[in-house]
Amino acid sequence: MSFSRISLIFFVLVGLDQLSKFLITSSLIEGSSIELLPVLNLTLIFNSGIAFSLFDDNGVWGRWVLVGLVTLVLLYLARILIKEKNLSSYESLALALILCGGAGNLIDRIFIGHVVDFIHVFYQEYSFYVFNFADSYITIGVTLYLIYILFIGEEKEADAN
Repeated sequence: MSFSRISLIFFVLVGLDQLSKFLITSSLIEGSSIELLPVLNLTLIFNSGIAFSLFDDNGVWGRWVLVGLVTLVLLYLARILIKEKNLSSYESLALALILCGGAGNLIDRIFIGHVVDFIHVFYQEYSFYVFNFADSYITIGVTLYLIYILFIGEEKEADAN
């Protein structure tokens, strides 16, 4: 996948993530909800931790440690996407999605001190974590990459031999 295509994906997806967070924080106060479907609400919460609120209570130092670690991971992913010439389009898309999601949440963490989450999926008593578009990008990217590693990459290597 070309650098220009990856750049376009990056700016569109990170822009969509940031726009959605701006709109939700302009419309709701923390903890409030709007029902969209019987199994889907928009519920505004602020997450100072990482996935599933892990490391949520590490204070200001935890915030900047997370910023540093996430920045290193994102720089590494960007380097792979820019430098590696043998990536398939599938691999490039998966890594680009992870990069977009990480960048979207990193912007929140740097500029407002926490990540804005608002998509709440639930069914009766079962409630999934509240998340955002950036989290979805990361989840989809990791899933695609695992599928590639487990199934497609092996076929590609077998065909090469």
